[in-house]
Amino acid sequence: MLVGDLNEWFLWGRPLRRLHKYFDETPAVRTFPAHFPMFALDRLWTHPGSILKGIKAHDSEKARVASDHLPLVATIQL
Repeated sequence: MLVGDLNEWFLWGRPLRRLHKYFDETPAVRTFPAHFPMFALDRLWTHPGSILKGIKAHDSEKARVASDHLPLVATIQL
């Protein structure tokens, strides 16, 4: 599993293209800015991709205060 704040603004930027060579594409969840999420800057990949059963942003008042990004919540089936 690879999880991180990539700050990759371009959907087909070099970092994402390289990662998609090794990981299946996963949903791009909007997490930034926390108060009005418009961009998917935080990503989560699994290998194999089939173990990722769901992914969403945790949108709560406390999450919006804690960071300028919303945290990701994933459902993984091992």
